[in-house]
Amino acid sequence: MDEAQRRKAANEAVFREVNEQIEAIQRSFAVTQDEPLHIICECDRIGCTERLHVPVEAYERVRQDFASFVVNPGHVDESVEEVVDTGGDYLVVRKRPGEPREIAAETNPRA
Repeated sequence: MDEAQRRKAANEAVFREVNEQIEAIQRSFAVTQDEPLHIICECDRIGCTERLHVPVEAYERVRQDFASFVVNPGHVDESVEEVVDTGGDYLVVRKRPGEPREIAAETNPRA
């Protein structure tokens, strides 16, 4: 894997960690579990800060798999990931075997 791919994987890890913090804050203020989380796209685009609205239960399903991320449609990097689920305004992608998947495992905030 080249340096650009490593940076992309690290970018995804950072946004996943930010979203974990967002989720914790929103849960503490949420009136019900039915309120969607307002998270940041977890794609590998360095400058992407697009927002997603994801139901809590869907977000929790994604977090159960260290190799999965929530991204905006059109933000899939098919060279290292595949779409495994769609949720309306967002997609769930899973890293294919290789170094990006290893980085996802190493940076898993729920490990």
